[in-house]
Amino acid sequence: MAVEMTARRDIRDIARRVEALRRDHQERDARHQLVYDARAQKIDSIAPGSMPDAWPRPITANVIDTAARQLAENLAPLPAINCASGVMTSERSKRFVAKKTKIAYSYVSDSRLRKHMPTGCDWYLTYGALVFVVEPDFQAGKPRIRLDNPMKSYVEYDLTGNVRSYAKVWREPARQLAAKFPEFRTAILGENQPFGRQTSGDTELELVKYCDKDSYVLYMPERSNLVLMETPNTFGKVPIAIAEKPRWDDTQRGQFDDVIWPMLARNRMAMLGLQATQQTVRAPLAIPPDVQKISMGDDAVIRTNSPEKIRRVGTDIPQAAWQQEGILAQEVMRGTRTPAAATGDVDASIITGRGVDALNGGYDIQIATGQLMIGDALERALELAFEMDERFWPDAKKTIQGTVNGTPYEETYTPSKDIKGNYTVSVSYGFASGMNPNQALVFLLQLRGDQLVSRDFVQRQLPFEVDVTALQAEVDKEQVTDALKQGVFAMLASVGIMAQQGMDPTIVLAQAASIVEMREKGIPMHEAVLKAFQPEPEPASPTSAGGAPGTPGSEGGPGVPFGMNPNTGAPAGVAPGQAQLGSGGQPDLMSMLAGLSAGGRPTLSTSVKRSVPA
Repeated sequence: MAVEMTARRDIRDIARRVEALRRDHQERDARHQLVYDARAQKIDSIAPGSMPDAWPRPITANVIDTAARQLAENLAPLPAINCASGVMTSERSKRFVAKKTKIAYSYVSDSRLRKHMPTGCDWYLTYGALVFVVEPDFQAGKPRIRLDNPMKSYVEYDLTGNVRSYAKVWREPARQLAAKFPEFRTAILGENQPFGRQTSGDTELELVKYCDKDSYVLYMPERSNLVLMETPNTFGKVPIAIAEKPRWDDTQRGQFDDVIWPMLARNRMAMLGLQATQQTVRAPLAIPPDVQKISMGDDAVIRTNSPEKIRRVGTDIPQAAWQQEGILAQEVMRGTRTPAAATGDVDASIITGRGVDALNGGYDIQIATGQLMIGDALERALELAFEMDERFWPDAKKTIQGTVNGTPYEETYTPSKDIKGNYTVSVSYGFASGMNPNQALVFLLQLRGDQLVSRDFVQRQLPFEVDVTALQAEVDKEQVTDALKQGVFAMLASVGIMAQQGMDPTIVLAQAASIVEMREKGIPMHEAVLKAFQPEPEPASPTSAGGAPGTPGSEGGPGVPFGMNPNTGAPAGVAPGQAQLGSGGQPDLMSMLAGLSAGGRPTLSTSVKRSVPA
């Protein structure tokens, strides 16, 4: 009996604390419900009686929903993860960091965050917060990161800014609750209540999940705080990380709290315009007094001496109404901070081109700020996941699989050995975070062109995942292959000169033809060149002074291979400074793209110029 009274007293204390938090956040919860109704187009819940019976839904686009989805899709891509805590000097520390980074990626992959991030970013924009919940999965033996809807969630912080307690309130049908907790079926459905007070299976009941450093509690306030589940928190801290939008006071606000009424006013203006058009079409017919009979229908004839006086009594829509509709559309666009250019819809009558560019800049800043807040919360969530993994499964040997920077991996790790209390992790959305991809590429190319950054740095900041080491190896291989091709082309270009000097060019032609045959068989270019130009065994007798090309005394000069420029060392026909370029001195990607227009847009045009050395 004493134990039951202690538990009862504890749940009452928790219930009082949660109720106090709910009272403190009444205004915030009302805003959340308002924006939820606006996105769900439940207009009668916001402004009862404002919609006619014939049109129960708005006739204008749901700008809030469109803007939220557009911004969320731009925020959704996951950042790059790095677990390096400082400068790594030894190979052992590099291997430790590489394995720890793969473990962090496995947390993200196993939690399927890539799939859930668009919804989470939508919550961040709509409600002003995104909750990362780290939970232990004892069946799989690893931590999971879950995104929680911030609507009706309540957080307490301590003096250091850490989460002290977290409560989540939601509603579920009584039938589902009875199926989940059959041991409490009688209490949930109220079957022990007198006739008439029982709860139907479709009735939604309120649940509260409360967590602090001591315990997890799930209870039902509408059933006298019936505790459905209670377990001690052996982790010792609240595994919650929250990303909040920047705010100027202590109130949590979403992106679209102030756009609801302008959007409804715009819909009201559109509705009045539709009503005026309908009245004009169905307006009464005005006729002169000499008409005694009115014929109706197709090809009807009305006899009158004044046909110009026959007309419908129209309802002209004033010009100010159209101007007001444009002003409301502009206010909605400003309130959502989403330029029309972001969705491909630019209305020149509302805003100028310079204004569109300015709004595009603000749009990019929103994305960069959102990535900063979400990235910080994701860092803290991953640190909690590392700590939870080592705390609950220190000696378990685990196998993880996934992809890091475009390269698949499979790794085996033990938390106590491969984490060892080092929970440091950092995330980065890249150097060009928030920029338009075209502008980011031009900016990186300009930095690279002035030798301010390395090629490795540029590759790591690309807006897509790549394995930098493997990528650079492929680039080097392609460059050497292109150089081999240029050498073969230069040799073939000198065939005419060889024939004029009395030499036999068929050997060179035969070697080039053998390269073509080997390439058709799938042999790589470098192997084909090696086999085609493999030198024949030297004869026993010494060669004459006018020997084969490439020997001393040949046309290429003493010690200079035939067809090579003795001054530059490049193949014949290649101008100085063009050896690293394409055939004929084709410009590289940086020369083609590294430019910006006066309006800040990337210059994505190029020209081709053929140069022949004098």
